[in-house]
Amino acid sequence: MHPKRPSLHTLRFGILLVLVIWFALLACEPSTTTNTSEPVPEQAPTVKRDSKGFEVDPPGQWYRGDMHVHATGASNDTGGESPPEDIARVAQERGLHFVVLTDHSNSTGSDTTTTDEDPKLFNQGPEFPYWEKVKSLSVPGKFLMIDGNEISPVAEGERPITPTGHIGCIPKDLDTFDRSGAFIDRPKGTVTGKQALDQALKRGCFAIVNHPYAPTAWITYDWTSFDYNGMEIWNGGLGFDLFDEYGYHAWRCDLLKGRSVVPIAASDNHRTKIESPGGGLNPALGYPSTSIFAEKLTWPSLMQGLQAGKVALHEGDSFLQLDNYDSNKRHTEATKTRWLRVRGSVDAKAKPPIALTLTRMTACVDPRPERTPPEVTEVKVLSKALKPGDSFDYAIEIKGEVGVYTAMVRPSGEHYIAISRAIVIQ
Repeated sequence: MHPKRPSLHTLRFGILLVLVIWFALLACEPSTTTNTSEPVPEQAPTVKRDSKGFEVDPPGQWYRGDMHVHATGASNDTGGESPPEDIARVAQERGLHFVVLTDHSNSTGSDTTTTDEDPKLFNQGPEFPYWEKVKSLSVPGKFLMIDGNEISPVAEGERPITPTGHIGCIPKDLDTFDRSGAFIDRPKGTVTGKQALDQALKRGCFAIVNHPYAPTAWITYDWTSFDYNGMEIWNGGLGFDLFDEYGYHAWRCDLLKGRSVVPIAASDNHRTKIESPGGGLNPALGYPSTSIFAEKLTWPSLMQGLQAGKVALHEGDSFLQLDNYDSNKRHTEATKTRWLRVRGSVDAKAKPPIALTLTRMTACVDPRPERTPPEVTEVKVLSKALKPGDSFDYAIEIKGEVGVYTAMVRPSGEHYIAISRAIVIQ
């Protein structure tokens, strides 16, 4: 006799019971899946590198400008030959992206047509007469003109032999800048370089010591304050001359002492008709110039680059860029620098022989406030011979030795030089 077969209902019940037990056992086992409530580490972004293995440059470009220019109708020594309209036209013809008018403060009263000093007109202003005019001469995205000032105190006498100093006032924020009232620069012999500098800083200027050393004593700086933001280490006319070199040394001495100072090159142009590169006491507009690395051609962006010291000083097509990288060839802060990179070009009009040097300044004998220029101790890290029209890209591995690193392209003549920013390792 055959045993009785289970019914279909019983089979279904058995299968269901097995499945329930199986799922219960799974629920009791430790989970091997990722806990989605815990953050998942982000994968490091891929570093973009160029053909030499270095991290590519950050977004932005170099914008070339002249931050020391005088205009007719606001400075009394232009001979009537530099209205703002002509400055804007010539600047763009010479490839400038921005210009700052730095007309003399009210050194002869309100009369800009005469060099005679009338005490009744001292410290009357106005100091920024082209504030609205420059807006109409600017071309968004192509060219900017800014109205600044050069505070110009002077010592007593017809030909003073006592330094005071000229302070370039570059407005940092055009929306909040204080244009009220005049700068105080007279009577003669009553305003020091420090007092002029303090006025500029109080107003909201990026304050620059213009031509700190010069052939004429009365326009040199008295070093009564070291609170300036920038130093004009290259003033136009004679090219990069002996007095500019004194300023170059003083700037590096400041850096070695821990001061934050941005180097500036500017023409000090008074007459737009002067052909480039200019000469003697006749500097040409845009010769030399300061280029600023910025994300875009707006004043806030340019000021951000300027205050960060992202500058290059040059004449014509000569250009020099100095960058620092860590051991992995990525952009880094100064203390982690293991690679220095020198890139640039030489103007085809530069006179050979032409030398490219990268130096490390290690010591400074600084007699300031005496007029005697500083003496520096430096060693050459790189030395190369170049030709007119050359382009170059050199990378130098360093061991992090302390000092102030700067590079220079120097032809045999005074013109078409290029000077880099500084990398300071302390």
